[in-house]
Amino acid sequence: MVKRALEGLKGVKKAEVSFERAEAIVTYEKGAVSLEEMNRAVERYGFKAKPK
Repeated sequence: MVKRALEGLKGVKKAEVSFERAEAIVTYEKGAVSLEEMNRAVERYGFKAKPK
């Protein structure tokens, strides 16, 4: 669900989600999608996004 939500955003090319490590690695076009948009997408499923 989280992977699909992220990959459904315009500008996101790929999302790899690991629930075991509590992380997602997202490949996206800079300027095409914001961190706020990605955070909103994952918050729907009870998660928070935080860039590393």
